[in-house]
Amino acid sequence: MRIILYTGKGGVGKTTLSAATAFKAARKGLRTLVISTDPAHSLSDAFDLPLGPEPTPVSENLWGQEVNVLKDIRQYWGELQTSLSALLVTRGFDHVVADELAVMPGMEEVAALLHVDQKAESGDYDLIILDCAPTGETVRLISMPDVIDWYLAHLFQVSIQGAGVLQPVIKTALSLPVQLVSKSLETLFAGVARVQKRLLDPAQTSIRVVMTPEKMVYKEALRSLTYFSLFGYNVDAVLVNRVVQEADVAETSGFLASLKQLQQPYLQQIAQSFAPLPILNLPLRAGEVVGLESLREVGEQAFAQHVPEAVLFSGNLQHIEKTATGYCLRRRFPAFEIEKFDLRKKGDELILTIGNVRHSLMLPHTLAQLEPAGARFSKGELQIDFV
Repeated sequence: MRIILYTGKGGVGKTTLSAATAFKAARKGLRTLVISTDPAHSLSDAFDLPLGPEPTPVSENLWGQEVNVLKDIRQYWGELQTSLSALLVTRGFDHVVADELAVMPGMEEVAALLHVDQKAESGDYDLIILDCAPTGETVRLISMPDVIDWYLAHLFQVSIQGAGVLQPVIKTALSLPVQLVSKSLETLFAGVARVQKRLLDPAQTSIRVVMTPEKMVYKEALRSLTYFSLFGYNVDAVLVNRVVQEADVAETSGFLASLKQLQQPYLQQIAQSFAPLPILNLPLRAGEVVGLESLREVGEQAFAQHVPEAVLFSGNLQHIEKTATGYCLRRRFPAFEIEKFDLRKKGDELILTIGNVRHSLMLPHTLAQLEPAGARFSKGELQIDFV
């Protein structure tokens, strides 16, 4: 089972490449579902046929779906909110306060993740491709398991990090009879833990960043790669769309020649900054990409030298080395801005802040007893010394 998330700045071609990848994989015989989690929903426009909130046949071995977020929230959260409110009242909260606290953070994102997990668990598909919302929303999407874990840990002293998150743990943590804990709450714990494990498994899940060779897009892609690495997700490729070819310049007027000249420094920066990730360049097309035939052409161009459903890159994200004075925690970051970085240790937690995104790492016992003594970025790694 494979899951591939396509993300990037708005308008760079995420939907087109999601659909093209799905169509190419389906033509190889893989049962493929491509899902749009972007509220704008342009996947049906790419296929040139209507898609609904449930998988819709597109071609042989290919289904498309545009998630109905409101429907999913009702499905996953309706009974759950009632259950949470009741639990909070038993812990001494006022009814009004309990109702407010029962509206857990990121309902839309968690509902989307649980929906994807449900499709993956069904066994109906070999490959699921997510056409994600623009970068910022995708960061929110993949960070939601961490947010939910924080919420549960601080409100109920329950964590989804371990596997035992169902009835025994809930009963112990809440000191309440099991009958007071609804099945919907147990399902949330299990579902979020399962989807987090699935997303963090590089053999199952990959993120692919789509961009164009422009300054703003390039900068956003760099930041997104840092954030994905921060949360431990595997980015296995960068797709650079709308690259002007030499043949285009030779056959046209000065506009494309100027555009090609403008793109060159960014293509060089992309090659340097995103190494060793595979970089797949796609040419600027004369017409729009609508319908299966044009999607087939894009898929052939994008994956002329790669297998679309394969894990195109994977590496050891984090390791610990013994040093003369203590230990060094090394965590791979293909792109990193050290001036926007901060860290602090709280118990056995290491809290990393990069830009406006924060993530907590649970330290092994060896490091939890020590203190961070400095950090640096070198050769694609964040290196943190502990003494």
